[in-house]
Amino acid sequence: RRMSAFRKTSALVDEAEKVLAEYEAKDEPEKLDPQELERHVEGLKEWDAKIATIEENMVGFVAKAEEKDPDKKIYGPGMVKRVKAMAVRSDALRPRLEALTEKWMCAFQPIVDAREAASERVREEERQKAEELKAAERAREAAVRAIKLAEENRKRAEEERAKEERRRREEERKAEMERERVKYEEQKKRLKLEEERRKAAEKMSPEEALKLIIASNRQLQASRAIATLRTLLANITNDPGVKIYRRIREKNRHIQSELLQYRGGEEFLLSIGFRRRRIKVEEKEPDPKKVLRKKILAFYKTFAPDELPKVDVPRVVDFFAGGKEADLWDRLRKKYGKSEEDLPTNFEEDNNGEMFYVLDEPHVSRKSEWQQWFEGLKAARAILK
Repeated sequence: RRMSAFRKTSALVDEAEKVLAEYEAKDEPEKLDPQELERHVEGLKEWDAKIATIEENMVGFVAKAEEKDPDKKIYGPGMVKRVKAMAVRSDALRPRLEALTEKWMCAFQPIVDAREAASERVREEERQKAEELKAAERAREAAVRAIKLAEENRKRAEEERAKEERRRREEERKAEMERERVKYEEQKKRLKLEEERRKAAEKMSPEEALKLIIASNRQLQASRAIATLRTLLANITNDPGVKIYRRIREKNRHIQSELLQYRGGEEFLLSIGFRRRRIKVEEKEPDPKKVLRKKILAFYKTFAPDELPKVDVPRVVDFFAGGKEADLWDRLRKKYGKSEEDLPTNFEEDNNGEMFYVLDEPHVSRKSEWQQWFEGLKAARAILK
């Protein structure tokens, strides 16, 4: 085995000397192609490791060849001689390799420097790209922050505007409510005064109302109001049964211009029994069934409210309408002591209708009351002459 190792080492020395000789034969390595030059340099590096192996093996061979103790001595004279000769050859390998390495590295160094410079440029470009990417990322983040901040500012501004708008609307609403309240209070006060004035007028005598007309208006205005009242009373007293004469539409332009616009005109109407009432005006003849239904509902609401839920009003209307109304009122008089003539005078009032001045006629069955009412109208007409 020892001889086998020595022979391998000897073969490796032979190969090393051959390779180094080939390297030494190339005088101008710098003229080689860069890749070829690099391959040779890498070959020298590989031989550096192989020569180190040779040197390591030779240390053991030389130590055994120089052994003086006969008991430990292994090599014979011939082997010792070969070992010493191999040692001389192996010792010469390192200096030759170092010289060749320096020579070839000097030729290869510009390529190394160029590659290093190229690598540095690549690294620099990569660093620049990385910095550019970082800068772009920072710019993007800054833009995102700016957009976010702008959005937050916009939302805050919108919230402030909305808050201001709500505050403004609330103030306007409060102001409007205050105006409405003031308007309502003024209207309430005005209506109260008008109601008080009308209540007082209802208690007036026709003579007092006439004096008010004369005292409160110019002579021509008073004459026009008195003439209008004279015509109204003439129509009523001449035909007391004609209902149309006892209903005066408040918005009637002639009545407004000739009577109601003058102080005392309305008071005179109220003093002789006219009352303001809102009535829905039928454009055609009223349906007798509808009229009877209104009267029945008004009767029970006024005189027998507890009985109303028990009454089948539509059935009663269908049975008594068309000529049997008198029988209905007789039955109601016998049961409740009240009849048609006892109905409230405003049972026909309709809040969606028009305002009228209505003079109610007492029922003809109450002759003394009717006669007193009619005499009062004639007396009022007489004072207007």
